[in-house]
Amino acid sequence: MKLSDYEGEQALDVLADLIEPAMEIMADKEMAGYMRSNQSAKAVKAAIKNHKKAVIEIMAILDGADPATYKPRIFDLPIKLLEILNDPELMGLFTSQGQNVTEANFGSAMVSTEGNGQ
Repeated sequence: MKLSDYEGEQALDVLADLIEPAMEIMADKEMAGYMRSNQSAKAVKAAIKNHKKAVIEIMAILDGADPATYKPRIFDLPIKLLEILNDPELMGLFTSQGQNVTEANFGSAMVSTEGNGQ
């Protein structure tokens, strides 16, 4: 199920459940590099290899299943992961134009570089 398929309170519940596992994956520098260079297959491989638990949790949440008992079949994994990575609503929640990761960044986009007013 796509994120845009959820509405109202159910959408809020799904979003709340997705934040932690999605942020774990998005914080991975290898994964971010592949996403920036539009290498979806390599991004899927990195997500599976480096974040198995988070990947299963996201897939279970989007399928409306319990992550503790969710057991996707091997042939479902790449298709579901590509659907997730290509869902603009889902990806838009965790990336923004103002906070793209680049090689030349000098800190978090949330860090203030202004003086303390003294």
